[in-house]
Amino acid sequence: MGCAASSSKEAKKLFDFKSGLLDCCATCPEQYKVVAELPGARLIEMTLKPGEEDKPHDHPAHSMFVAQGGKLCITDYDETGKPKGEGHEVELPSGAPPIMPPGPHQVKNVGETTVKVIFVEPTLMCQPCGDVGEYISPFKVAPECYKILAEDDMWITGMLTMEVGGKDPVHHHKDHLIYVLEGDEVTIYVDGDESKPMAVPIKPDTGIPAPMSAPPFAKHFLKNSGTVPLKMLFFETKM
Repeated sequence: MGCAASSSKEAKKLFDFKSGLLDCCATCPEQYKVVAELPGARLIEMTLKPGEEDKPHDHPAHSMFVAQGGKLCITDYDETGKPKGEGHEVELPSGAPPIMPPGPHQVKNVGETTVKVIFVEPTLMCQPCGDVGEYISPFKVAPECYKILAEDDMWITGMLTMEVGGKDPVHHHKDHLIYVLEGDEVTIYVDGDESKPMAVPIKPDTGIPAPMSAPPFAKHFLKNSGTVPLKMLFFETKM
């Protein structure tokens, strides 16, 4: 990621699925909503109430995090947009970070609890933006705060947790999309400069685009300046 947005024609080409089905947000806006975007990627929140079923739709490969688990029945579709057979039930535990291959399907909540899943989808085919010089990974310098939940060749699914008043060391990020699970304020020290604190109010169940091109997100350290523990999910590109 981290590149200029491509044309709408290129975006349409990416989502020209062989199945002939549309993407999840176009097909099922009641259950799927975009909560943050970057050039080349979008962060999506899926919510399915007990007994609720979405419509058949297609996906590119996507990394997920199960915010609220439950039982789903998934019906897979073939490349012609037809069901492959009967649906199969899966139990999604809260906190699971599955990485899903591309393909069409339909999902029904057959459990007794509302299911909420957060996932990142690529929307445009971009070229790598290059490496960050002397890159300092938060996962290496602050393992007590930053955990890798899952990763593939394109994305890291990470989790930041921090107690009230806690700080982390100076570190870098590439392009990433954040979803706030818990917290009410975080202070960002851009480039590690303690003389220029940037207090940012936050609230749960919101998405935040965090491009590397924006100074607050590329190099900083953080403080939980809020009144409750901080917990933020993020998907960071490895490109």
